[in-house]
Amino acid sequence: MKLLIIRLSSMGDVILATSLFGYLSRVQPDSELHFVTDKHYAELFCDDHRLASVTGVSRHNLGEAIKELAQRQWDLIVDLQNNRRTARILAHYMPSVSTGVFNKLHRERFALLTLRRDRYPAGRDVAARYLEAAGYHSLSRDDIPPLYLPLRGNGDTVNKIVENTHSVVRPMIALVPFSAWRNKQWPLSRFCTVGKYFQTNGWNVVVFGGPGDRRPARRLCEAIGGSCVSVAGEGSLYELGCLMKRCRLCFGNDTGLTHLARACGVRTGVIYGSTTRHFGFFPYGIPPYRVFETPLWCRPCHAHGGNVCPRLTRPCLRRIDPQSVIAGLEDLCISERAREVAEE
Repeated sequence: MKLLIIRLSSMGDVILATSLFGYLSRVQPDSELHFVTDKHYAELFCDDHRLASVTGVSRHNLGEAIKELAQRQWDLIVDLQNNRRTARILAHYMPSVSTGVFNKLHRERFALLTLRRDRYPAGRDVAARYLEAAGYHSLSRDDIPPLYLPLRGNGDTVNKIVENTHSVVRPMIALVPFSAWRNKQWPLSRFCTVGKYFQTNGWNVVVFGGPGDRRPARRLCEAIGGSCVSVAGEGSLYELGCLMKRCRLCFGNDTGLTHLARACGVRTGVIYGSTTRHFGFFPYGIPPYRVFETPLWCRPCHAHGGNVCPRLTRPCLRRIDPQSVIAGLEDLCISERAREVAEE
């Protein structure tokens, strides 16, 4: 059986598709899985043995990609994006090929954001709905595989930056302090407090981010002091993933890089501001995690995060204090040490 799976963006949503790969490879081990995603994320899957092929597309070459894909025979097409661009791909095959489409739960989202009524069904987060799109319904949480990316490289570019700064081998914590949405971004001064704590308690601190985050990342490193180093905008996304695998702990906002950390098997603490569990992006399963959030009547206020706070002051973020975050991250470390002792 030959399956075409489509998820173009954004990075966190694309990484969540790895759970579907894991499930399909388990229940249909003889099937061929082919994946179509944005060209910027395709490199993350180059080592994934579960996939027969990975096609990276952009807005400019989507037409060419559709023509190429149309020359192949598919038994099932799973559209995990469900927008106009992926509808163009499906239009070339329907109704001759079976298709499955991701349910975005628009009505439930509207009811929650505008009427403040929670009509979201329990247990149907994004990973579960990806499986539903492929035809697997009513699965228990234990049946849904964790996120997983088998990155086998060394991440040479970013590793050299880290090794040139961290002359002493110590446990490493990744900080992901930036977000495309202001309502998702915990204050940098508080990331600094967390970074300083771990820096002074025997950890190497690495700040992750994109090309546009270089300057604030450098300032954050200077404020944390010690051997804190930034890899924001350095190397490729694949190399950042390879470096992330070396980290013992990751702490960040609800962004794609934080999802990447979980797919790399890193214990993760995640800040949630304007978004809530209802939208289906909360972590689950392994590796262990901690969620940091503030219960407020105004949450959620935006499906993706948003940049304008209806209350102007972003209390959902301000009320998460660094001390509670540090305590939660310490709990993750303690549970890891307990596991290591049990395995000895």
